[in-house]
Amino acid sequence: LYGLLDDQRRQNYLVKIQTTSEDMYEYSKVRSWGKQLLHNHQATNMIALLTGALVSGLYQESQANIWKQAVVDVMEKTMFLLNHVVDGSLDEGVAYGSYTSKSITQYIFLAQRHFGINNLENNWLKMHFWFYYATLLPGFQRTVGIADSNYNWFYGPESQLVFLDKFVLKNGAGNWLAQQIRKHRPKDGPMVQSSAQRWSTLHTEYIWYDAGMPAHPPEDYGTAKMHIFPNWGVITFGAGLPNTQANTFLSFKSGKLGGRAVYDIVHFQPYSWIDGWRSFNPGHEHPDQNSFTFAPNGQVFVSEALYGPKFSHLNNVLVFAPSPTSQCNAPWEGQLGECAQWLKWTTDEAGDSAGEIISASQHGEMMFASGEAVSAYSSTMKLKSVYRAVLLLNPQTLLVVDHIEKQKYSPLRSVSAFFHNLDIDFKYVPYRFLNRF
Repeated sequence: LYGLLDDQRRQNYLVKIQTTSEDMYEYSKVRSWGKQLLHNHQATNMIALLTGALVSGLYQESQANIWKQAVVDVMEKTMFLLNHVVDGSLDEGVAYGSYTSKSITQYIFLAQRHFGINNLENNWLKMHFWFYYATLLPGFQRTVGIADSNYNWFYGPESQLVFLDKFVLKNGAGNWLAQQIRKHRPKDGPMVQSSAQRWSTLHTEYIWYDAGMPAHPPEDYGTAKMHIFPNWGVITFGAGLPNTQANTFLSFKSGKLGGRAVYDIVHFQPYSWIDGWRSFNPGHEHPDQNSFTFAPNGQVFVSEALYGPKFSHLNNVLVFAPSPTSQCNAPWEGQLGECAQWLKWTTDEAGDSAGEIISASQHGEMMFASGEAVSAYSSTMKLKSVYRAVLLLNPQTLLVVDHIEKQKYSPLRSVSAFFHNLDIDFKYVPYRFLNRF
């Protein structure tokens, strides 16, 4: 395209790129995305600034070098933090995770090409394939919608997958999964990509795709497996399979705000350049510790809240009443940070919100998982334990057991469980046992 432009048009574009890059650089000093690490806005805007700097550097070297240094400083901190995230996940979920990762992969490529910085041995990068494979519901169209989600991905993930295969995996699994996702892309309905997202990673997909690497599924493909994301606090079962009647999907989440690594860095403060939660933005997370989703025979039956208000009950977790600190739906209260458009992570105890995976095991088609989420609830509720276990007995039957313990002077008298479904209206049928409903 550059070769087709006349001199005046080239000059106009250059001036626009330079002035916009300068604006981006100045904004990075004052806007929240300039200091909130691992957030989708930061990675995206930093790559925009880096692109502008690389173009402008041919004509305005001294200023462009300042912009490049600003980007490298932030993005190398990002890569340093991601090295602690050993399961390849991103706390904002698969949809917003794809938003962030499309920029991270671009940074890794550009940093090596232009600055000789090698991040290909990063622990997070080595495991990032599983963030796409082990979160896919049967049929390769929909992902587990933990945190704010649009059913699947905002950007890619074909671009990220071919990048991983070219530079990290080198076994054909990334090309294969990209191929499956491309083949099964919905043509209409709510799972279709927006026009703004559809084409924005096509150029990097072409640049990184290695046609000489035969597409090959991961080892043991074809049988339902359990996968654990220890940093994210998420367990999945039955992911990455075709949409057949025999394939069931189950997820369970009980994790720490921001993921284990970020949560521990905030609380133990090992790095002086981290300013507590002010250095992060987990606002796209949900009040969802001890949450689960269930798709028996591939049909979504208990679903997540996708992109919506942060209400605990929409995430299939327990709420209690009467609570003296209820923020919405009084007298009921759910988990810390709920009620607003974004998860509140800086108010009161919200920054200490945490769940924990207690156990996870698989035996053939059966799977068991359990978690403790008492630390995700306000201390004013005086709870001692909020323990949930899920047991997949067969592809159509999931047993959910909640065990609750209160402290002596807890004000709570009631508990409610709501199981959310976006596609099908539940019909509650009264059941009589021992002469009682």
